[in-house]
Amino acid sequence: MLPLNVNLIKKEIVSLFKQEDHYQDFIPCGVSVVSLFDSVFQHISESIQHSETKDDQQQLQQQLDALIELANEKLLMYPYKDVPACWRCLLMDATLLKSFTLISSMEKEETMQAKKHVARELIKILDVALIVSGGPGPRRREFSLKLLDDLQQWLRPRKTNTQGRHLAINSSATLPIIKHAITVLKEPPDYLWFEQHINQKLATPLHLQCGLMNHWPACTTRPWTDIDYILQLAGDRIVPIEIGSKYTDVCWQQKMVRMEDFINDYIIPSNLDNQQDEKKKPIAYLAQHNLFDHIPLLENDISIPDYCYAEPQSNEWYLQRPPPDVIKHCWFGPKGTVSPLHQDPYHNLLAQVVGRKYIRLYSPIHSSALYPYEGIMSNTSQVDIDDPDLESYPRFAEADYVECILKPGEILYIPPKWWHYVQALDTSFSVSFWF
Repeated sequence: MLPLNVNLIKKEIVSLFKQEDHYQDFIPCGVSVVSLFDSVFQHISESIQHSETKDDQQQLQQQLDALIELANEKLLMYPYKDVPACWRCLLMDATLLKSFTLISSMEKEETMQAKKHVARELIKILDVALIVSGGPGPRRREFSLKLLDDLQQWLRPRKTNTQGRHLAINSSATLPIIKHAITVLKEPPDYLWFEQHINQKLATPLHLQCGLMNHWPACTTRPWTDIDYILQLAGDRIVPIEIGSKYTDVCWQQKMVRMEDFINDYIIPSNLDNQQDEKKKPIAYLAQHNLFDHIPLLENDISIPDYCYAEPQSNEWYLQRPPPDVIKHCWFGPKGTVSPLHQDPYHNLLAQVVGRKYIRLYSPIHSSALYPYEGIMSNTSQVDIDDPDLESYPRFAEADYVECILKPGEILYIPPKWWHYVQALDTSFSVSFWF
C-alpha cells in the first residue's frame, strides 16, 4: 500500500486559504457564516503546530457539518444556474476544511480497517462537494482531484498485467432487425468531406465502422470491459446515477453512489443475464455525466476524434455557437437502459466502447409528428417508442426513421436536432462528443 504524506496534505489544505482573501466570497452568506468559518479556520491553522484533542476535533467537525448543511440547503432553493456563488464557495471550502479534520483523525486510527473507513468517508464528502458545487475557487478543484486520486491509489494500489473480470457480450441474444439502415462508412471519411457533410442544409447520420477507436487504450491495453480495472481506478469514487428505465418514467430518480456499489448492484447482475434479479432491481444508469472531468485518469484511455474539430456552420438546426471545447459525456449502464426519443443542440459523435446499442433516429423535419413535450422537456418526445399509442399520437406512424446497432469500436454521427432513441442491448459503456 502506497504511503500517504498526511502532514503535507494538511499543510496544502491550509495553504489554499492563505494565498488570497477568501472571505470576500462568503460575505453575501452573512456575518455569522463568515465568523464561524473564520473561527474554524483559525483552530485548524493552529492545529498544524499543536495537535488538537479528540474533543476539539469533534467540535470542529460539528461546526463544519453545520456550514456544509447550510450551504446544501441554500443550493436546493435555486435552479443550479441561479445559485449565488457564495453558497457554492462555502460548500467547497467547508468540505476542504472537513477533509483536514478527517485526515487528522485518519492519522490517529490504530487499525488499517479504521483508516480505510475514514479515507472512504473523505472521498465521499469531497466527491459530492465537487459534483454539487462545481469546485469553485482558486486551485480548489485541482487540489481536490489530486487528493482524491491519491486516496484511491492508497486504497487500491494500481496493478499492471493482471487478468480482471471482463464484461461479455451475449452472442446468442436476439437482436432487433434493421429495416432502415443508416449510411455505413467502412473507411475513414476525408476530413474536408466530413466537414462539408455536417454543414449541409440538413445533415444526415453516419455509421462509422472504420476503426476510428482501434488505438484507444479503452478498447485495447486498458479495456473498459475489465471491471477490476475500472474499480482499481475509481471503485471508491462517488458518481451520480439515474434509477429507472428512462427519465420520462414517474418513478425515475437520481442518487449518488460509490462506483463499486453501482457496478456490484447493477452492472454485474445484468451482465450475468439473471432475469430474476433484473426484475427485482430497477435499472440504474450513469448517464450524461462528465466522468473525465470528475475522474481525469479515465480520459487517458480515449482520444477525441479529429472530426470533432470540424467547423460547424450556423443553419436552421444549429443556431448556437459551437462550444469552446468538445463536450464529453459518459454513458455506463446495464442491459435495458433507455434514452427516450429526444434531440440535442450539438453535432454528436457517439463512440461505443463496451456492449451494443440499438439506436433509432428521426429527422427534425418530422418533429411535429413526434409530439414533443411542452416547456422544460420540449427536447423529448411524448411517444413511447417501445409501445407507441397511435390513438393519442396518430401522426407518429407516418414519420420516417433510420436505425442501427452500434457495436464496440464503432462511432455514430448524430446531426444536431435529430431525434434519437437509444437502448442498451448489453451492458454498455459509451462516450459522446458534442461539438
